[in-house]
Amino acid sequence: MIINESLNKYNKIAVVGLGVSGVSALRLLAFLGKDIYLVNQGPVDKWPAFEDSTCIKARLPQDEAADMLGEMDLIILSPGMSKELPLFSKASCPIWCEIELAYKFADAPILGVTGTNGKTTVVSFLEECGKQDPTGEYFVGGNIGTPFCDYIYERMSGEREPAQGIILELSSFQLNLIEEFQCDVAGILNLTFSHGERYDDLRSYALDKFEIFKNMANEGIGFLPNNLEVKNEFPIRNEHQLDLSIAKVKEELSEVIDIDSLKIYGEHNLVNTYFVYLMWDAFTGNIKAFQNACEVFSGVEYRLQMIRHTQEGRYFFNDAKSTNWEATLTALNGVKGLGEVELIIGGQLRGHGDNQLEKLLPFKSQIKKILFFGESGKVLSESNFEIESEYFENLDEIFKAGFSASVVLFSPAFPSFDQYANYVKRGEHFTKLALT
Repeated sequence: MIINESLNKYNKIAVVGLGVSGVSALRLLAFLGKDIYLVNQGPVDKWPAFEDSTCIKARLPQDEAADMLGEMDLIILSPGMSKELPLFSKASCPIWCEIELAYKFADAPILGVTGTNGKTTVVSFLEECGKQDPTGEYFVGGNIGTPFCDYIYERMSGEREPAQGIILELSSFQLNLIEEFQCDVAGILNLTFSHGERYDDLRSYALDKFEIFKNMANEGIGFLPNNLEVKNEFPIRNEHQLDLSIAKVKEELSEVIDIDSLKIYGEHNLVNTYFVYLMWDAFTGNIKAFQNACEVFSGVEYRLQMIRHTQEGRYFFNDAKSTNWEATLTALNGVKGLGEVELIIGGQLRGHGDNQLEKLLPFKSQIKKILFFGESGKVLSESNFEIESEYFENLDEIFKAGFSASVVLFSPAFPSFDQYANYVKRGEHFTKLALT
């Protein structure tokens, strides 16, 4: 285990936000014997319990914590919160996410993946490659599944052996909160404006995404599409700018796999497979593991997942993970050729760039009807759009009304939080209805 003594200079450490990543960071810091100060939303007695409370020196709700945060040596922040909030106006110390904290103790090469869409599919595919590699175990986590700090804690406590490699899904929010973190292999899959609640424009969003190449060593390798609008503003070492035209992707992949045998839908998943191939090869050189993974990987739950194909020939696709317009456009491309589509859209309004219905016009001949639901659906249904549509309060009402198209595509284009705790709950609900 690599012990980074630079953490020794931080005596008073605040953990702000006690979600999954915050609790993981808290557990690691407690193991290291640090004095920890907790900040979270809501009444203190409703916060998550923690078995080792001797290290916790104070617990304060967010609206009372600004002065205390001004006295900290280090702040570990939930990536769901912006470090620009007034809460941190008095803080002069470094502000990290749990990824940066864990990196201080990393003991294996790191492969990092970011992008607007496809991150979870690519990282899950890479995880399958790792399962097919007999030379050692890989840790997979970050923005998907297990926090990076969990791996470090388990290594320090002797609960697990060293990983052969570390594979991380990284969000723009996490990358905004790194300092020394670096990848040995990194990729930006794609880049379209998203998270209007946090960013003003594509450039400010891209600025955080390109942090994945920050600190990359001379021998590091970075992959990105050759058509990213802002790529020339962010030069990186050893970059591989990729031609992601479908013809080129098919040509390259056909040299190593039978692309017709892939178990994932859509041209976008050919591009995802191409990224997996290139990054896995750069990371390990084990093409056989990639080939074996291609034979079994069937995609990610709630990402253009075919739930049902009825006797009448109707397909039900669950793309509940779609929280932006680009994801929904990708899903529409993915079901081309299967017939007319009834498209289900709706969720929580972002308050910025919500109405982008014009992006659906190239699919006008494919979309039979748009079925709006939820908070954003109510607003969009009143926009007098030229594709036929109808508004429903929720998914239950949509299913009660029934369907008439060959394809029912649930690709909401908005966050889930108006009606669900998260996109997983939203996806579970759709699947239950589709199978009933």
